[in-house]
Amino acid sequence: MAPLSPTLQKLEESLVLRGALLDEWVTLGQQMAALEARRAELLATRLDLLAQERSLDPGSDEMAFRSMCAEYAAAAHIPPSTAGAHITNAWVLVRQFPRTLESLAAGTISRRHAEVIVREAPNVSCQADADLFRAEYEQQILPFAENDTAARTRTHARGIAARVHPEGMAEQHRRGRSERTVTVKPDGDGMAVLTAILPELLAYAIHDRITSMADEVTRARPEGQRRPRQSTLAKIRAEREAALGMQTPHDPAPPAHPGAAFLDALDEPAPWEDASAARGVRETEAAEWTAELERAAHAAAESFTPAPFIDESDLLDESDLLGEAGSVDSTPMHDGYGARGHDTRTKDQLRADIFADLLLTTSPTSITSTSLESVKATVQVTIGMSTLMGADDAMGELNDHGPITPDAARILAGQAGSWDRAFLDTRGMVVETDNYVPTAGMKRYLRARDQHCRFPGCRAPAHRCQIDHNHDHAKGGPTALSNLSLFCTSHHPLKHPDVDDRDRWTAKQLDDGVVLWTSPLGRTYTDEPPLRVMFT
Repeated sequence: MAPLSPTLQKLEESLVLRGALLDEWVTLGQQMAALEARRAELLATRLDLLAQERSLDPGSDEMAFRSMCAEYAAAAHIPPSTAGAHITNAWVLVRQFPRTLESLAAGTISRRHAEVIVREAPNVSCQADADLFRAEYEQQILPFAENDTAARTRTHARGIAARVHPEGMAEQHRRGRSERTVTVKPDGDGMAVLTAILPELLAYAIHDRITSMADEVTRARPEGQRRPRQSTLAKIRAEREAALGMQTPHDPAPPAHPGAAFLDALDEPAPWEDASAARGVRETEAAEWTAELERAAHAAAESFTPAPFIDESDLLDESDLLGEAGSVDSTPMHDGYGARGHDTRTKDQLRADIFADLLLTTSPTSITSTSLESVKATVQVTIGMSTLMGADDAMGELNDHGPITPDAARILAGQAGSWDRAFLDTRGMVVETDNYVPTAGMKRYLRARDQHCRFPGCRAPAHRCQIDHNHDHAKGGPTALSNLSLFCTSHHPLKHPDVDDRDRWTAKQLDDGVVLWTSPLGRTYTDEPPLRVMFT
């Protein structure tokens, strides 16, 4: 076999390196999960020891627990309340959810998965068959958690909890609604945090409405006022160029993005150049770049401070990051007060301003009743016809978020201008929808089946996704349900033919709506359509 050309050899070496980095990162995550399981066992054992020590003097329980939490808080440099939550949650995980602990110790789920499983479990503490309820819940949720993200696991866990113990779930929802409130506290720099504790259905409907209104404001801007998009790599290059401009001739160059050296190395010397000399120059430059990168990494490691834990639901959507990158000009952004001469607000800022406008410029219309009748946002709810007709009180489902009470679902159904009826098979999967127009019916089916973007881990809702021909229509792919999926605007472009081969993904639909993604490294990842859980 003929030897590979230098360019192809460098490409192959890069592919191997990228795969090795990914494998080591995954392995470290599994090891961290095992350590988290061990930490939980230690905390649970400590709480058991405290209970045993104070069994003869229960009157001192509160002070003993407080003292123990203070000790762990001081040792870990965390607030005592945080230490108390860690200890209590660890005991529940270890003593009440042993299979979840085993999966965490084996590295098949992460700490976030374990927290979600425990938090969303049915409240059966006062039930005689509490252990049976928890065992059934674990048996159903663990296989899902081991193959999907923590955020998606949360939604699925809520559905399973409602099915395992529907009476308890309905009671929890009723009790939760009694705690609705609005609070405000200062946040510094003239800002404040306004917190509204609302029923989940209303909260998501409000967020969806102000997001849609923010999109309308953005689309209505003149062309010159639209915030330009700027990729992460472009920002890195701009920062490097700015740093180079401030360097003196004798200062070392700042480290470039790791991909820059590889891209430069692909340039072959011209025929009239000395190939060996050119190769020597490139090797010298590569060695200098590597040394600079190591020094920069060492300096960054010394000054690194771990960030506090952030819940996934608090993070920005990828569409926000792509669509609202920083402006390249120096135009000041609108501060939320007064008239706007040049509107360059981000989507988050638009949401905040619209939220304030709606609250300050409208009159209350729901003084003595709920505000469900006013919901005009895009909300998808699944509910059995028998429940809709009042024959039973099975829980409904707010798509991609979890169960809702049958009363709330009935109110929404009564306000709907039209219904999309879906037939479910014995597994709870949508197999057919009522519509005689093929194209509209296929769209209804896909929205009902996929519910969100079908890229692994993405939860962009169906109404913000695009319908994709998994096998390109221009290359003979049929317009059939077996070849169509919903992809969001962040992941749909990943498979476009104009994307560089080193970055392009491919998607293929298998049986039962399973989408098989293949990464640029040749790794495969599957995404299964979310099951419909009927609360019967």
